[in-house]
Amino acid sequence: MRNVEEVVISLEEMEALRLFDIEQMSQGAAAEKMGISHSTFHRLINKAHQKVAAALWQGKALTIEGGSYRLDHPHKNELRHFICKQCSREWDVLHGAGQSGMDMQCPNCESRDIMRQG
Repeated sequence: MRNVEEVVISLEEMEALRLFDIEQMSQGAAAEKMGISHSTFHRLINKAHQKVAAALWQGKALTIEGGSYRLDHPHKNELRHFICKQCSREWDVLHGAGQSGMDMQCPNCESRDIMRQG
């Protein structure tokens, strides 16, 4: 495989292929999911289809690299529940808020002796 020519496809193009061809979303829904305009999605999916077809037709390897992207947190919009062992204060924190639980402190007494519930 080292001597096989490559066709480079970006991560955005791969995501466009996944949403449109595998998940079978409309271009509008896929564009919204990716947070891009419909025309940008249209350009991405056309370019991705062209690259995949060229790789298949010409016997080239597909290489996935680069791009500009952000990963969604798998537990987006879910809450984590915490309890302070010092003052018994309870509170919730949104998953993906950048706090691991290990670096948290009680919003009431500022104790770091907290535990996660559920």
